[in-house]
Amino acid sequence: MMAQLRGAYEKLPPILKYLLISIFVTVVDAAIVWVLSIRMGVGLGIANTAGVVVGQVIHYGLASGQVFDMEFGTVGAVIYFGTFLLGLLLANWIITTVFALCQGMMGKNLAFLVSKGCSIVGPFFALYFLRKGLYACVKRRRSK
Repeated sequence: MMAQLRGAYEKLPPILKYLLISIFVTVVDAAIVWVLSIRMGVGLGIANTAGVVVGQVIHYGLASGQVFDMEFGTVGAVIYFGTFLLGLLLANWIITTVFALCQGMMGKNLAFLVSKGCSIVGPFFALYFLRKGLYACVKRRRSK
């Protein structure tokens, strides 16, 4: 069964592998943010930053070789974590803006889920295509 799942996973196009890795990381990220912000009273921006940072470290470890076919190294890490910073700014802006808009219309927990969901979708696509393009540029330069 595990061999079949691994075989099916290996045949997936890169964006679907990226999606599956991102879903796993999102669960970890959202759990961290929820515990910190809702249960422990940490500010939403700080809690989101903690969740996103932990998630991106995991994401880099999983996606570098499996999705972008980039070895671990200085160039790959700079690209990944440089784009991460852009994604973090975008995610924090989205989560705080949507939470502020939704909190008056729904309970705190539902407003959190809606805002966290919104802060995942936009950065997901933006970072995938940005990283794909940057890694492709590096590969072209190295092959010359």
